[in-house]
Amino acid sequence: MRRIFSILLSIAMTFSIVTGLNLTASANDIYNIQVKGICDYNKANEVLKIVNNERSANGLASLTMDTELLNAAMDRAMETGIYYSHTRPDGSTCFTICNKINGENIAVNYLTSESVMNGWMNSSGHRANILNSKYKSIGIGCFKVDSGYYWVQSFSNKAAENIPNKSGAVEKTNTVSIQKSLVKLYASVSKSNMKINESGYLKYGIVNQGWSSSYCPGVASDYTFSSSNNSVIGIDSNGNFTAKSEGTATISIALKADSSQSYSKAITVKGTNSSSAQTSKTTTYTNQNRTTKSPSTQTRTTRATTTQTKTTTSFTNQTKTTKQCTSKSKTCAKRANITKLCTNLASIKKITANCKQKKLNVDWKKVNNACGYEVQIATNKNFKKKNIICDKSTKKSKLSISRKKIKNCKTCFVRVRPYFKCKDENGTPQKVYSEWCNKVKKVKIG
Repeated sequence: MRRIFSILLSIAMTFSIVTGLNLTASANDIYNIQVKGICDYNKANEVLKIVNNERSANGLASLTMDTELLNAAMDRAMETGIYYSHTRPDGSTCFTICNKINGENIAVNYLTSESVMNGWMNSSGHRANILNSKYKSIGIGCFKVDSGYYWVQSFSNKAAENIPNKSGAVEKTNTVSIQKSLVKLYASVSKSNMKINESGYLKYGIVNQGWSSSYCPGVASDYTFSSSNNSVIGIDSNGNFTAKSEGTATISIALKADSSQSYSKAITVKGTNSSSAQTSKTTTYTNQNRTTKSPSTQTRTTRATTTQTKTTTSFTNQTKTTKQCTSKSKTCAKRANITKLCTNLASIKKITANCKQKKLNVDWKKVNNACGYEVQIATNKNFKKKNIICDKSTKKSKLSISRKKIKNCKTCFVRVRPYFKCKDENGTPQKVYSEWCNKVKKVKIG
């Protein structure tokens, strides 16, 4: 039996990089970095319910959440927050986190359990893992940091040995071992021109080399902070700084594990802030490249072991796999080469449709920041090209279509998706479509 895993790539990419990192990195090649965020067990339980609904619909037995797999999946989700890959940050394969794991799915930045499952189920590799008849148990991780959500599914052929009873959202800090070659400091300041009594802060962390449009926020105890002139700018152990007198001072941050990973910024102070109230610190990071990942699959070379009946993964040779965009070709073409993506690619959750007064009326809930919507009407719920009888765009959250345009149709199916306007690296406007609403509406034409 093979161990198979799937990876979701950025929609701005059409192929992957070479994978297969050093599995035996020495202690001198490893840093220990703290990762802090929210482990959301409620969303993990929601994903489990949807997984089993999909398996039931395909005549398969349900998967049971296993405590060991759940803990491993949450830890893997935290690891993908600092390095988004099936390879762990220390260079070892994802299967080393728990010997029960036979398959792994990962995803990033889907905001809800429904949307991430929709993404996985619309990718052949992820779907194959979810609907694998040999799997009996599962662990699900959902980890949230400022830059988004990270999701992991860990599948096993073994039956669950201990069923967890966890819920809620829990703040957690893990120490993650990461190869030096993957460590790149991210830092920026909230302001570089200040008045006396004003306050600012540093944003800092580690750039996620598996998804470089994001970074993993840092834990202050892993860093040192300093000011070149404390009488002008004072800075505390969390990276908060305050203007004390007129002048210029340079504030700096460095990673304790590697002082060469550093950042400095000159701050100029002029005049006095009339308000004594200081700006409170915030660590919100607005990721301008925020998007979900387009699904693709990857299978590792396997070799038999002498002590276990299942096979393990061999990384003695690097395997280069080309990642192809598997979503609609129209969507792929629109999204290719976009580097500044919309900050919100939310999907429509519910649509209604009816046929009254010689018109087919379609309504849906408005999506924030959407520039418009595409409405498709087809004679078949699979929406194949030959079955689509109407494809319209509108900026409103409703559409009415004359029955004359669908007069030969006794029953039709309706779906809706929003689109957003973004700019590519050359500043050229692009139209980017979100996912279709996962609820297709069936309408009888009277």
